[in-house]
Formats: sequence, C-alpha cells, structure tokens
Amino acid sequence: MAKRCEICGKGPVAGNNVSHSKVHTKRRFMPNLVTAHIAPKGGGVAQRMRICTRCLRTSTKSA
Repeated sequence: MAKRCEICGKGPVAGNNVSHSKVHTKRRFMPNLVTAHIAPKGGGVAQRMRICTRCLRTSTKSA
C-alpha cells in the first residue's frame, strides 16, 4: 500500500540520519497517515480514506 495522502498527495521524502560522528546515512521521512471516514462536500455517504493528520485537522476545521 502506498504511503501517500489521498487528499493532498503528501508522500515520503528522503533525508539523512546524522550520527554523533557526523556520518550521514540515508533515511525516509514518512507522512503521518490515518484512516478516516470523510464525507464529500456536497453531502452523501462518508468514504474511508487514508489521509495525513494535517488534512484531517483542516477538514474538521472547515466542517
């Protein structure tokens, strides 16, 4: 399953782990995804989606 938000498209980004001795090794920063029931804007049946917590927060603010 893809680690990607179904609303904004946010996905994993690459970066480095930096140890105390400053050795850089590759790592991935994953988005914080949750499964939520989201109703469409026009009304209707709620749909189950995997969205990031930022989109979840924004959708509850606008509702």
